[in-house]
Amino acid sequence: MAQVIWNADIDVYNPQVIPSPIARNVAKYLSIPDLLSFSKVSRNAYKAANDPLTWIARLKAMELWDSAEIPPKDRPLKSSDFHNLDNPLLCLDKIYRTSKGAKIQVLKIHKSLSPYYNDIQLNKPYDRLRIFKDFQSPEDQAKILSNLLVYSNIDFNDDSRTLVQEKITALFEIFENALLRELEIHFDLQDYEKTRRFMNILIDLKNQQTLIDFFLQKSIFDNEESEIFNLESFDTTKYFILDPEDFHQTRHIINEEAFTGLTQELAHVFNEQSHIIDLIFPQTVPMMYKVSEELVSNQLAELLLILIEGSKKPGLYLTLVPYLYEKITIDFLKLLNPSENIGPNYNHLLKELIDMSFESFVVDYTREEIQYFKNTTNDKLLDWKREITKREAETTMNILKHVKAETKSDFLTSFKKVFTISNSSGSKEAESEQQNYSEIQAKAKILSENIKSLTKIFSPELILETLNDAKTSLHKLLKFRDFSIASLKNDIFASMQDIFINVMDTIGNEHLKPGFNKGLEYLQTYNPSSKTYSESHNESFVEPLVLFFELINMADLIIQMVDIFYKEEMIKKNIVKRENSILNPSLQNKKKLEGLVDKYVADGLNVGVEVLVNEIDNVFKNNHTNDYNPSADTPPNFGPTETAHKAVQILEENIDLLVDSADSSIVEVFQQEIAERFFQVIVKNLKKSTISVAGATNLISDINLYYDFIIAHIRSNKRLIVPLYQALKKVGNIYLIGGDDAKAIGKLVSDLSKFNGIFGQEEIYEFVQRRQDWPIIKRHVEKVMYGFGLGDCSIV
Repeated sequence: MAQVIWNADIDVYNPQVIPSPIARNVAKYLSIPDLLSFSKVSRNAYKAANDPLTWIARLKAMELWDSAEIPPKDRPLKSSDFHNLDNPLLCLDKIYRTSKGAKIQVLKIHKSLSPYYNDIQLNKPYDRLRIFKDFQSPEDQAKILSNLLVYSNIDFNDDSRTLVQEKITALFEIFENALLRELEIHFDLQDYEKTRRFMNILIDLKNQQTLIDFFLQKSIFDNEESEIFNLESFDTTKYFILDPEDFHQTRHIINEEAFTGLTQELAHVFNEQSHIIDLIFPQTVPMMYKVSEELVSNQLAELLLILIEGSKKPGLYLTLVPYLYEKITIDFLKLLNPSENIGPNYNHLLKELIDMSFESFVVDYTREEIQYFKNTTNDKLLDWKREITKREAETTMNILKHVKAETKSDFLTSFKKVFTISNSSGSKEAESEQQNYSEIQAKAKILSENIKSLTKIFSPELILETLNDAKTSLHKLLKFRDFSIASLKNDIFASMQDIFINVMDTIGNEHLKPGFNKGLEYLQTYNPSSKTYSESHNESFVEPLVLFFELINMADLIIQMVDIFYKEEMIKKNIVKRENSILNPSLQNKKKLEGLVDKYVADGLNVGVEVLVNEIDNVFKNNHTNDYNPSADTPPNFGPTETAHKAVQILEENIDLLVDSADSSIVEVFQQEIAERFFQVIVKNLKKSTISVAGATNLISDINLYYDFIIAHIRSNKRLIVPLYQALKKVGNIYLIGGDDAKAIGKLVSDLSKFNGIFGQEEIYEFVQRRQDWPIIKRHVEKVMYGFGLGDCSIV
């Protein structure tokens, strides 16, 4: 040990003898006795040895300063506050963080531990060391060894410090092995009170990992009692049994009783381990978490894999994975007893461990579930299409059986007869008449039968089945809605939206669109713009149009079903996060489906209106040319013309066609479009007619008939329609004025305000040109209109 030799020649009061920086550096590396002697060397040595920082450095070297207790502010520290420092076992337990008290605390620690520290440096057998004589219990022996190891950090002599630390380490190893033997003996005897005693000693020796490894080995790795620890011989057949309700005994179902038993056994294993751990481990050692981690990540994960693989052969994979997850994360967790070792977060931590083990299974399952749903939906749709095709083929074949020798009859002309016969109320004569007909008549008959089958093109039952399949898949995926791995949870919700979007695409593109296209194709037979249409086509289009709108009603029913499904399954179950956002793909695809139906409604209306207007237009084209320009010997007729009656009759039959068979808004659009197009037909006909004063009464009667009809039948949007027909009435007055009163005619056609702004000047001029006496009155009328006649102009 270093010695400070007193030199009488040193002037202890001279500050230059040992400068302060040197004195402070020397003080850092002196043992406690040498430091006390050094304080007597000189004034600067005294200051360095008594500097609080010198003693705080010793406490920091022993790692006691940072964890030291802050002294009370309301009173100074007394000697009684340091009484534990006199006890070798307790001297490191309570240190105050005070600069003034640092020295006294280090000196007391030195006084308590140095005798044992110096004893260890002597060359004597371990069993004769003073620590084993003064301290008999293993707790005290572990404590003193730990304290001496801490104390060695302020021994700045490398040789002595290394010697002591090596001896203490060797003693620790011997001591720990002895403790582990005792621990194992008492653990095997299930004497958990003594086991806990030795466990706490080893914990104080900072040997937690050894304890964790020991308990894992004893509780899990060497355990052969439970079925879940013997997975090599695990039999999955009892978990999947034949369905007793299946007559053919080919369909398997999950044996819920077996899975309940497995869940209970699993919970029993966890509860048993938790009980033992709570008896022997403090909360500072997270033993139950380590056991749970091992059980879940290895035993349970392997068990899940075996069960999931075993479910594939009986075809229960898609049923088992969500069922098993629910069984483990809900039923199993409910059966667990509280764990004192983990605390209130026990179930939450276990749920996270289970989710980590389930992650790969859920990823595979989600992919398989979506693919299965898509395949199933597609197969059912194909079966439906095949059924439709088969039905139409059978109808065609039955009709073609009765085809006689081919004729050159016009197909569309033949159609009228066939359609009329097909709509008769079962006359035997009509049936007999159908038995033999030409090939073209047969084609017309086939078309007629296909039109009547329009209502079978859509299947609400098929859509309901598809939505139920989607609901089943969604409910299975929803079992993972509380998955603790955020990225996978987001993928699961995205997959649920994919299912809904697939339903929208399937209903729209694979069911509604082909059905509507077929309906429009049949309806197009009556369309004037169709290639199959001819001038001789004057069949009534009432039934096909009504059937088409029954098709629309059925599509509307399907849309309502989808809307209910969206609200109940997507909104209420919180699958959709941003309900009204453009970032909500489910909502956007639902709107797309609704838009598809709206488009076909508009297309059907357009075809219907076009066919109806064309039929009326044909009536006007075939009218008598002298309706409004009768000859002198023609008896006077003061009522509406036969042509007007025919046109109104067609309107009468068709303008209310969709009432009670379509939505009120569709009916309004349909009627408004017919009224506007009918107005255009009247105007076009007027511009082609020759109208005399004598025939003007007929024209006015016709216009009044049209006006009265429109007023009676157009119940909405009258402000858009009525002005059109009021303007027509004013146009009729142009022809009623005699030719000798050209001035009155000119004034009438010049006053555009009388025509409600419906007709412009040029169009009014076209109307007046249709007067029978126009060549005679032209000059006089134009003079009133323009201030001069064209005859008044001359080229100079």
